[in-house]
Amino acid sequence: MSGFSRFYVFGGQGGFEGADGVNPIALMILQGEGNRQWFEALYVDPELSRLGAVQTVMPAGPDHPDGLLDATIAFFPQPFAECPSLAAVRDALGETECLDFDAAPDKIPAAWAELREQARPIFAGLNVWLADLVPINGT
Repeated sequence: MSGFSRFYVFGGQGGFEGADGVNPIALMILQGEGNRQWFEALYVDPELSRLGAVQTVMPAGPDHPDGLLDATIAFFPQPFAECPSLAAVRDALGETECLDFDAAPDKIPAAWAELREQARPIFAGLNVWLADLVPINGT
């Protein structure tokens, strides 16, 4: 049975220079584990929306270095609005619900690699927190 192993929280820095964690929370990107790793989004801020109809992002491999970046572009495209390739990717996606960089890389929009490089410096400036999910009792 598959389940979630960690999540990434995107939002503002709470307290003085972020000393108090994240506040407000904009969204969480959940990382799932099973026979393959995947990402999906959980929105807190109702103003946010995903790129097209994308519901799931499957990285090229477990813990792939671009996995979170790809998921962030798909689930939190707002910071990347000025990237020249974003519109082409959005148009090419159409009603695509799953971006599978592993089993279906031929179905990833051709402009995605360019968008990824345009988005990389913006992503580096986002406020992101990581939480590994570990049981605290019972196991």
